[in-house]
Amino acid sequence: MGGALMRTGSNIRKRSDGRFEARYIKERDPQGRAVYGYCYGRTWEEAALKRETVLRQSASVREMNLLILGAGRHGREVQELAESLRLFQKIAFLDDRKPEAIGPCRDLERYVDTYPVAIPAVGDQALRMRWMGEATRAGFILPVLIHPRAVISPSAKIGYGTVVCARATVGSRSQIGIGCIIASGATIDRDVTVADGAYVGCGQVVTSNYRIDREGGILYGEANLSVFSYDAWGRAEVYSGGL
Repeated sequence: MGGALMRTGSNIRKRSDGRFEARYIKERDPQGRAVYGYCYGRTWEEAALKRETVLRQSASVREMNLLILGAGRHGREVQELAESLRLFQKIAFLDDRKPEAIGPCRDLERYVDTYPVAIPAVGDQALRMRWMGEATRAGFILPVLIHPRAVISPSAKIGYGTVVCARATVGSRSQIGIGCIIASGATIDRDVTVADGAYVGCGQVVTSNYRIDREGGILYGEANLSVFSYDAWGRAEVYSGGL
């Protein structure tokens, strides 16, 4: 479509009149086909926020059940985190191989009415972002899950589909993208940007004024950099020094 601008998996495009259009599944017809609704905004962010508001209002009349995509180690951690929040009446898994799952991931769309909230919980970054897109297109709400023992600055911004685990810290004015994993004990200092789908590992520390790409690499910085983890004796192991 000429002139259209689409961010992968977002179902938001720029129209020829300059506005952004965010599509969502409003209902299903008697044959089970999706009937779409649309929200408009002057910016991509405005359209996305309007759609999120509509979806949250719609979900409020349904049970807040959570569907976790992936029943592996990270999926189990996400399950425990979600249980600690005491927000969801039911929590279930989709997984292609685990017997405890209620179905395979390919059947995601079938569960949008009974489990209106979904989050991909796989370590593989490409697969996680793929299922972010699939869940968005199917009309699910993608939450931000933050462990009660994490510390998040009020001025930090965290994208949907991101999981922040226990004892993680996110500093002031930092921006965490969509679909990220901030593992247990990770520390993200002030003014750090973490790209969509990135992973910050257990105990890792990222100091100010840096951007972390999807693979956890350093893209740029304006000050001395310390990104390090701890060994078994509590000693810092720096794996990327100052620039």
